[in-house]
Amino acid sequence: MARTLRHAKIDSRTARAQLPVRSNPYWHSLARGRALGYRKGEKGGTWVAKYRSGDGARAQTLLGPADDVLDADTSAVLTFSEAQAAAREWFAQLDRNSGRKPEPYTVGQALNDYLENFTGKSLEATRHTIERHLRPEFGAMQVSELTTERLTAFVNRIASTPSVYRANKMGVRKKRPIGPDSARIQKSNANRVFTPLRAALNRAFMMGKVPDDTPWRRVKPFAKVDSPRIRYFTPGEISRLIEAAPEWFRPLIQAALLTGARWSELFRMRVRDVDFMAGVVLFPETKSGKPRHVYLSDEGVELFRQVSGRRAGDELMFLNQHGRPLGTSHQIRPMTETCRAAGVDQAGFHILRHTYGSRLAMAGVPVAVIAESLGHADERITRKHYAHLAPSYVRDAVRIGLGNLGIVKAQGLRLVHG
Repeated sequence: MARTLRHAKIDSRTARAQLPVRSNPYWHSLARGRALGYRKGEKGGTWVAKYRSGDGARAQTLLGPADDVLDADTSAVLTFSEAQAAAREWFAQLDRNSGRKPEPYTVGQALNDYLENFTGKSLEATRHTIERHLRPEFGAMQVSELTTERLTAFVNRIASTPSVYRANKMGVRKKRPIGPDSARIQKSNANRVFTPLRAALNRAFMMGKVPDDTPWRRVKPFAKVDSPRIRYFTPGEISRLIEAAPEWFRPLIQAALLTGARWSELFRMRVRDVDFMAGVVLFPETKSGKPRHVYLSDEGVELFRQVSGRRAGDELMFLNQHGRPLGTSHQIRPMTETCRAAGVDQAGFHILRHTYGSRLAMAGVPVAVIAESLGHADERITRKHYAHLAPSYVRDAVRIGLGNLGIVKAQGLRLVHG
């Protein structure tokens, strides 16, 4: 890293305060054809850089405000040494571009490049987050214009905005009820929204499209907001839900409880996806993009046999109360109404999937089997959510590993191993 070259007139606040206001910058040569300038204004100064190549190409750029009034504790305000570092980085970028000023690189372009090279598990979910939250906010901005303050303000705004349901046909999004866990959920949402933006900007930095990653590297995610808070229905609640559910919606609740399927997997399911002889259901379209097989109990086989009736294999397994196909959010209202009618605390349809996983865990089913059935890409996800529910998973491992140290005299009471 090049050392900072001193200049008595502009290298300190005190010195710059003595300079008269003028539009022409006070220049400080850093190398041949490269100079750092300080332009003194009525309310403070700004740093600029000037470049001239060997063949006569010239360029000039604004680096940012000087720390004349504000302390340089943010990404926008620059000290004398920070301005020199920024100027040298800009010079190097011009040198790599044969002296030509690089084309502006916007956040929108960074997001496009990220999507084109996406290697994650959920492209559509990432694209939805980008198009709904990130592109409207930052798409037209140049990456070089991003500041830590702007990014932090955006994340905080997402974290303080109440969650909403999916938009209806009129494009209206209703706010979700505020509950005891709402604050954590909103902060978790903010982390999730910022993640693809950070990934896109990191990729741009790694590919040399932008010179500095400091503005977004300084933005810290909310801590301890993604810890699992698994809720599941008790046997009594399940019975009340089944009894209270509308006739057309009841089989969907039953299917979720017997397969652990997501709503998106169920409403797209077709009759041919169930192998009644083998007792297996295939979900060809899953969140991970990979087909998943789920083994059915006798009760599950009987459910799908009753629902499918004599319909052809290419027909949808589930339809709404009018005999028409279901959609992405058609479970929200009936689930809310069913919970209310059953006297069960409000819960989303996804809790039925958690109930399936939780019941398997509490029955002592190995984590690997639960992960396979739920379609988790990694057993760590399953263990994170369900391992604590298994009556023997951690308990027995700890007791066997620790053994009997012989340091406590028994008084007639002993743990009963199930």
